[in-house]
Amino acid sequence: MKSALAAHWDRFSRRVSANLEAVAERNITFLYVEVVFASILAAASSFDSAYVLRLGGSNRLVGLLASLPALIAIFAYLPSARILQKQRHYAPWVVGSLLLARTGYVAILLLPFFLKQFLPEATVGILILMTLPSVFFSTGWSPLLSDVIPERSRATVLAWRSILSSATVASLTYLAGRMLDRGTFPRNYQWLYAIGYVGGLISVLFVALIRVPEQAATTLPLTGERQESFVHSVLSMVRENRRFSYLILNTFLFNLGAWMLGPLYMIFFVRQLKATDSWVGLNTTLAHIGVVVGYWVWRRLTRRWGDAKTLLIALPLTVTYPFMVSAFPHLTPILVAGFLINAFAPGVNLSHSLIFLDLLPKGRKHDATALYSMVMNIGAFACPLVGVAVANAIGILPTLLIGGTLRVLGAAMFYILPVKGERPPFNTLLPKFLRRSSPSA
Repeated sequence: MKSALAAHWDRFSRRVSANLEAVAERNITFLYVEVVFASILAAASSFDSAYVLRLGGSNRLVGLLASLPALIAIFAYLPSARILQKQRHYAPWVVGSLLLARTGYVAILLLPFFLKQFLPEATVGILILMTLPSVFFSTGWSPLLSDVIPERSRATVLAWRSILSSATVASLTYLAGRMLDRGTFPRNYQWLYAIGYVGGLISVLFVALIRVPEQAATTLPLTGERQESFVHSVLSMVRENRRFSYLILNTFLFNLGAWMLGPLYMIFFVRQLKATDSWVGLNTTLAHIGVVVGYWVWRRLTRRWGDAKTLLIALPLTVTYPFMVSAFPHLTPILVAGFLINAFAPGVNLSHSLIFLDLLPKGRKHDATALYSMVMNIGAFACPLVGVAVANAIGILPTLLIGGTLRVLGAAMFYILPVKGERPPFNTLLPKFLRRSSPSA
């Protein structure tokens, strides 16, 4: 009798396991297809700042475009997390918010037909309003990836999504830049956004096809103990998850310089170096080719070294871009610098993403994602405004050096407060042929 029951249970377990495996594989396939179509819209949106500048928008307006979405996000992440945390099935909220966010580009491409004055300001206003649904999407997206991608497959899936995305953007942005230069403004940009929006819609369809496992999609009703204030929830989460707290602090400090310099690059390229749309497209193309090369290499290194060691090795390489632009402030060397920095960056991005998904507290993934995103958006709001103000006072090139120095200091925090494992001796982070020939090596 026991033998028969064991046989039935074994067959049942194999069927369940095979079904779960099939669902996981199908979800991964949808994630691969989705990111290709999403990248069509990403290629179009990479010209947003250039579009605002060519409409006559000021440097300050470009700075606001970089900072105000972050300000809105700071206040939107908390309610979005509270809403998503209470949903039995949160995936429809992710899909709906993504669709709503991307529909903003329809309004942007229609604006020139109806508005002759204040067109740059109206365009920036729509881009900023798109932040609200984007916050709902991003709050649910990381937990969704955590739920639908098996842990053993995360490095491969995240790397290939980035490779597919960058390969698509790389091929399209150069063509888009050539099209923009040959077209009549602003009709050329309207066509660009129309094509991008169609790609975005197809992407939403494939996101909707992703099946979140029932046990992951279900959130238990909040008991009186769980109905706590967000402040108390955050404090308890910080106390209970020391590594996740380190990740938030280190990432915030590491990104301060990048946020500060973000809007200055396009202003510098277009206003001071007189870059054309073709150059902007080529720069984006080479950057994404660098990402493809980088992920192809770093995913193998991550598998060999582990995510923690890979992060520490890659960090020093990713802080060099502002110094390269400052040292060689000409369009052709900047193309090379853009390729190189984007070949280095996947070492940080991939290992950081793996650590982030691994450290998300079980049962509180949306709250943790919201906390992380709120902190990041505080910096993303304030730093671009500071960067533009400093650049107006002392010039863009000196500001690049300041921002680069801040980025170096932020990178050092990952060595001081390790987010995974213990702080290794520096010598163990070097390739073997550079290590000292000593017993400790």
